[in-house]
Amino acid sequence: MTDRAKGGERKGMAREIYNFVSNLEESLDKKVSVKFDFDRIMICGMGGSAIGGDIIKDSVIGEIKYPVTIQRFPELPKWVNEKTLAIVSSYSGNTIETLSMYNQAMGRNCPIIVMTSGGELEQLGIKNKQMMIKMAPGLQPRSALGMNLGYLANIMDSLCGTKCVAEIRKLIPSLMKLRDKLDGNRSEARKIAEEIQERTPIVYATAGIYASAIRWKSQINENSKMMAFAGSVPEFNHNEIMGWSEGELRDKCVLIFLYEVSAPKAIRKMADASISAMKGYGQDVKVVKIKGKSSLERILRAVMIGDYVSLYLAESRGVDPMDIHSIVEFKARISGKPPKSASGKRKTK
Repeated sequence: MTDRAKGGERKGMAREIYNFVSNLEESLDKKVSVKFDFDRIMICGMGGSAIGGDIIKDSVIGEIKYPVTIQRFPELPKWVNEKTLAIVSSYSGNTIETLSMYNQAMGRNCPIIVMTSGGELEQLGIKNKQMMIKMAPGLQPRSALGMNLGYLANIMDSLCGTKCVAEIRKLIPSLMKLRDKLDGNRSEARKIAEEIQERTPIVYATAGIYASAIRWKSQINENSKMMAFAGSVPEFNHNEIMGWSEGELRDKCVLIFLYEVSAPKAIRKMADASISAMKGYGQDVKVVKIKGKSSLERILRAVMIGDYVSLYLAESRGVDPMDIHSIVEFKARISGKPPKSASGKRKTK
């Protein structure tokens, strides 16, 4: 039975999370050739369509000569101009904030690459004859991360001479093994979910893999229907440590630390000091050991563990990880349409 067929045995979000590695591997094969005149890269997107940019940025920041910015705010900075390469990513193609960024990038004469599965963004990209990365439809936007990452890896290799595609391709077999462990009954992710229970997870990671902490937060928010927050070390040691040592709400939260086992010694020393301090304040720190030789490998492994934690939290709480009615209602509000209720009916005054 093929890997894809095994994923088909699962339903809903379980299937989409299982297929992360398959989607990643398939998108690595979609070679792109990119030639633009630019001096910086801006990746525009929201939610699940932006997190791929965070991961790629964290992975290549030490290798490339160009600044990379992840733009989530719908008003572009003043410095954006015709030398700013804008990679505009919206899986649905209808995200209002992303469409606003696209239109502003057009107004600044930016070279643009469009990444979408359809919608208005696809129509605009076709109309304006821009380079387009067409993603397969049918997923929740947050579940398109594997696809998004593979395409971004190809783009970065072509633009900046990185070796992201080759590195990820080498990681596929080990990522599949990790996926199968996480998908099992004795999964590390199941244990973490059981230990979180009803407390609010606050996920910390060292700055080099901070994107994975953001992914944990957003997946727990959307899939598990829980409040969750993310932070990074060493910034943590300059402010948030005070809240954990004396804050009134600390007992209602659970501190999860994504620990890079193979990180440089200085980074591990900083992480060890942070964890030791928290334990000294009586906190029950959940240390999740993240293996991997490179920051990219560690980020991918951390992301996969977090995705499964969010799935098992949803399972234990009896909620549907596919349901996003609150987001749908909000999008209706900002578009000026009457919001739908959870039942799908339009609300009336």
